[in-house]
Amino acid sequence: MISKILFPLGKFFESNIGALVHKGLAAAGIGIISYAAVSTAFDAVLSLAQSHYNNIGVDMLSLMGLGGIGEAMGIIVGAMTFKITMTTVKRLGLKQS
Repeated sequence: MISKILFPLGKFFESNIGALVHKGLAAAGIGIISYAAVSTAFDAVLSLAQSHYNNIGVDMLSLMGLGGIGEAMGIIVGAMTFKITMTTVKRLGLKQS
């Protein structure tokens, strides 16, 4: 009785699971590569913005500091990082949309 169930089940797993695992790993690999590319590009843009911010004159930086520009930029960068992370997590299939 058990052999009538186990042998067909074993053949099913042998023929189909390999393809499913291969497709899953390929999709995850593409997701990881795309996340790495987006993360690298975002880091480059962030370092460019930081270098331009540091080249502003001292008096202007003081006024911007009084206006809270540093905190605002931190909030914006945090929101952008969150958006990139959530988009990537959805693409990897770790979170349902």
